[in-house]
Amino acid sequence: MENLRTYAKTAQSVIDRILDEEGDHIETAASEIASRIAEGRLLYVFGPGGHSSMAGEEVFYRAGGLCPVSPILDAGVSLSTGAWKTTFVERVEGYAPGILEYYGLAAGDIIIINNAAGINSMTIDAAQECRSRGVYVVGMCAREFASNVPDGHPARHSSNKNLYDIADVCIDLKVPLGDAVIEVEGVDQKIGPVSTIAISFVLHSVIIRTIEKLVERGVSPEVWRSANIPGGDEANRKNLEKYRGVIRHL
Repeated sequence: MENLRTYAKTAQSVIDRILDEEGDHIETAASEIASRIAEGRLLYVFGPGGHSSMAGEEVFYRAGGLCPVSPILDAGVSLSTGAWKTTFVERVEGYAPGILEYYGLAAGDIIIINNAAGINSMTIDAAQECRSRGVYVVGMCAREFASNVPDGHPARHSSNKNLYDIADVCIDLKVPLGDAVIEVEGVDQKIGPVSTIAISFVLHSVIIRTIEKLVERGVSPEVWRSANIPGGDEANRKNLEKYRGVIRHL
């Protein structure tokens, strides 16, 4: 149990650091998202690579979450279509722009690009393509992780850039190099990754502040209700009808 307590304390320390050190970036991201939603735009969410790809699903069609969220869910980096394959796909340069074209991102839109390491080709290409299209980029990555991966590493984009070099605003996930944080005697690899905990916390923190900012602007936020409680289906029907055909995966 001692390692479980250590894991819990370490995960909590990551969250505490995010709250203490990334508040301004979260506020900026939420303000920019609230402005776009008030204009009738969607929030796009893209996780280019492996477990980071769960970011789009985490805040999509989520009880207590914003309705106008459009995840970019690419099978190439979904573990469900082949885990090892995702490592190869996320390193392919020139692939991400086609995905963004398919989802129709255009000038004035806003996107969260999430990748714990923030260095792979899909992540960097996606961020650069969005900037060139006039899309506002909210980045989510771990600076310590990214800054400790040497230039020329196979996981890196050929430019050796990091997501935080490109994004309009970037929220540091505070995840250490390698992600895992627990040492066990007799095991030569740390265990207990913390990136998913950090990613989920940051995503929902941004959404919470976005909803609060919409209310402050006099805009009534559209929020999903759980379909597993009485009245949930009825409450969601209006927004389902509104966004079906607008949000690709709805």
